Amino acid sequence: MSSRKHQSKAHSIWLNHLKDNWGIYLLGTFSVIITNLMQVTWTRGLGWIIDFFSGDPYPQFFHSTDKDKTFLHIFLVLFFSRVFLFIGRWGWRMTLARQTHYAAANLRRWIFNSSRFFPRKDLDTKYTKGLLMNASTSDVNAARFIFGFTLVAVVDVVFLGFFTIWAMLSIHVEMTLWSLGVLLFLPFFVKKLSAIEIDKYTGAQEFLTVFNDLASQVVSTIRLQRLTQTGEFWRLRLEETAEEYRRQRLSAVFTSLLYSPLMGAVYFVSYLVIFILGIRLVFNGGISIGGFMAMQGLIFLVQDPLFELGFIISDWKKGKKSLERLSEIFTHPKEEWLLKKDGSALKPQTEVLRASDINFSYEEGRNIISGFNLSLKQGERLGIKGPIGTGKTTLVSILSGLERGNDGEVLYCGKSFNEYDHHEIRKSVCFVPQKPFLFASSIRENICMDRPFSDEEVWHALKVAGLERDIKSFPDQLDTPLGEWGINLSGGQKQRLTLARALARKPHLLFLDDCLSAVDTVTEDKILRGLDKELNDTTLIWVAHRDSTLKYCDRVIEMKGEVLQ
Repeated sequence: MSSRKHQSKAHSIWLNHLKDNWGIYLLGTFSVIITNLMQVTWTRGLGWIIDFFSGDPYPQFFHSTDKDKTFLHIFLVLFFSRVFLFIGRWGWRMTLARQTHYAAANLRRWIFNSSRFFPRKDLDTKYTKGLLMNASTSDVNAARFIFGFTLVAVVDVVFLGFFTIWAMLSIHVEMTLWSLGVLLFLPFFVKKLSAIEIDKYTGAQEFLTVFNDLASQVVSTIRLQRLTQTGEFWRLRLEETAEEYRRQRLSAVFTSLLYSPLMGAVYFVSYLVIFILGIRLVFNGGISIGGFMAMQGLIFLVQDPLFELGFIISDWKKGKKSLERLSEIFTHPKEEWLLKKDGSALKPQTEVLRASDINFSYEEGRNIISGFNLSLKQGERLGIKGPIGTGKTTLVSILSGLERGNDGEVLYCGKSFNEYDHHEIRKSVCFVPQKPFLFASSIRENICMDRPFSDEEVWHALKVAGLERDIKSFPDQLDTPLGEWGINLSGGQKQRLTLARALARKPHLLFLDDCLSAVDTVTEDKILRGLDKELNDTTLIWVAHRDSTLKYCDRVIEMKGEVLQ
């Protein structure tokens, strides 16, 4: 998809969100307008109070039969302006500002709902974990503002600027034109600065993806680093990359900070003009003291929307750029079979799995699986062994439906995987890989994930997986927080925790891809006895290198470049 199409998609996402929540945005806009009007009324009212006490003219509609009532009228205007000012600010915070946070949640949900249906090769190459992490944090945080706070600022610029300038003109036209004339140079400098800022911001965002990918590699290869004594090399490389990202990010931040001195200098000149001109007019009787004081307050009010203008341009450009990057994720091609929502319901049968004439190759003319046939009934256990590189993981990926680029047919309970709803398969089929994946969350959340398991069910799964004693030795037990990839657990503990995650779901069909390779033989034997009792009705396919791991299997096949049964 071209860049222009991504821009169109990003605009469509933003516009559809506004349409879906038009009532909230309308109420929020009204709240901002009320806030702006009350800010101007309060500032103007202070000038009327000064004119009242100094004896200078003030609006006729405040006049009453005596001074007490006149003062009361002016005071009530000031009082109610503060009340409605509070209500207006509360209103836009509860409406427009909240849309910033709702939009962020929606964008993160769309990232997940899109990327989980990507082809595996795309997740391994283009949409890596580093890129998706960057999208879920930096890009979402930048894009979310254009759904809320940026719109608050836009309305503020338009209406606060209009109300303020109208009030200033009603006091003195010449002074207003002189003070605003100085500010006309501001948009030119803001545009130049914004272009520099967006270039630096884009470069920093792209480099963050590189840094996230590198950090993921470093964490995932810690065991290898210990074996090869290369930890120092990776540490230095990670520090250098982090330092480069810090430099690029700080450069973008420092560029953003230039808005303050730029606008401050312009505002100072504008205020100086209005002060010098105002003093002369007061001495000449061209303006009242209250009007002069109100003008000083109003010039600060008109500076606020002009000051916001620079940040609006900056936030809009950064947000739009991030939303375009997110739209690439949302529109990336997905595997259609994963999206099937009207598939057949699962009906358990005696024959759970049947594979017929399975052939598979990564290179044309070189099959790693040839003419494989299999029939498994409910409760049967199949073991698979063989040297590294003979296609064991590929075979279980085909049998589990994860890999579908094969010749031949795989039937699960009498039907092809393509006939089932993706969510239906997830409820009944579990796959435990050799390399476990754990989230930076608690042990309980790593097991439950999207299922509301009770603590009793979680503890039972941990017991069968041989991890109950280890978890009970932790001070926080099930609430023990895990680092990214479960870095604070040993290799064997991580494997057993992912096994417990699968066991808690009580799958109908379970695939274990050498998931106890890091567990010692004594612990493994204890786990195997527990699994033998626990999985009476579960159909099991287990890949392992150790013969002892497969001793409870009904059949074992060995792979040596081709399938031998």
